[in-house]
Amino acid sequence: MGAHLRVRPFCWAMPAGAGHADFISVLTGCAHAFTMRTLLLSLCLASPATAQTVFERAAGTYGSASDPALSCASNPHTLSFEQSPPHAIFRWNVPRPDPDGRISHEDIFDLRGSTDTTLSMQREGEARLPETGRRPTWILRLTANPAGYCWGRQDWPLVRCVNPAVRCDSETPTS
Repeated sequence: MGAHLRVRPFCWAMPAGAGHADFISVLTGCAHAFTMRTLLLSLCLASPATAQTVFERAAGTYGSASDPALSCASNPHTLSFEQSPPHAIFRWNVPRPDPDGRISHEDIFDLRGSTDTTLSMQREGEARLPETGRRPTWILRLTANPAGYCWGRQDWPLVRCVNPAVRCDSETPTS
């Protein structure tokens, strides 16, 4: 029981009477193991943190950048999402007139698609466009400076983005 077992790294375990070719073979194995460990370590360190989805980045509290009555200080709104059915939900602290003139504290949009920086959606209950007979498809575009979003529409030019909102949260999510 007094015998000690000495464990050596596999690359230094040379059998007794091994020749030069065996030494080269073991040395090559050591170099390969070192290279693989280094490669795996560098891949682990270089891989980016898990990127947030557009939904995770968009969710939060916002205020109007152009209407003081709907600003972060006066009447901010929260943007949240439901998966089934896929909805974007905008909720204001105090009821306000919606685009149709009704007093409401909530707008619900049916999500139609997304990219890394946009959400395509249709507002529930919105009137159909006479030209198409369909509800308009709104494009929420996330903005970086200032952090927030603005609205476009599928039938508008890409550069048109109206009703900007700024993030009220103390910290902006990063990707």
